[in-house]
Amino acid sequence: MDPLSFELVTVEEAKKILDGELPALGAVDWSDTRQPVDPATRALVPAALKWLAQLPREVRPLELFHAYPRIGNQLAALASNPAALSAFLADLLIDKRGNRQGFPGGIALELSRLQVHLLRSLQQMT
Repeated sequence: MDPLSFELVTVEEAKKILDGELPALGAVDWSDTRQPVDPATRALVPAALKWLAQLPREVRPLELFHAYPRIGNQLAALASNPAALSAFLADLLIDKRGNRQGFPGGIALELSRLQVHLLRSLQQMT
């Protein structure tokens, strides 16, 4: 059975929908659901640098680690679980919410290379 997808709405929004008022289509403001910026996530942790150094040169996401250290830290934290890391990369590469800008070209390419490397590694493990 497939999981049910849902969207969080306020009680007022739900009442309007039930009363037949369709919400205006527009950009969704995700700012309330984002985690607050933690100064500690603005720098790479030593474990992330160690993981980065262990990757083959051609798949190291250097531009990503420089521009988005928080994401670099998350990648490194998932490194011990290749399947979870691959799923996280897929979420970064595929826009499931719609109307997302995505990463700049160089970073998107780095993520794609890393994903291909991980998928190949997973195939070799099975």
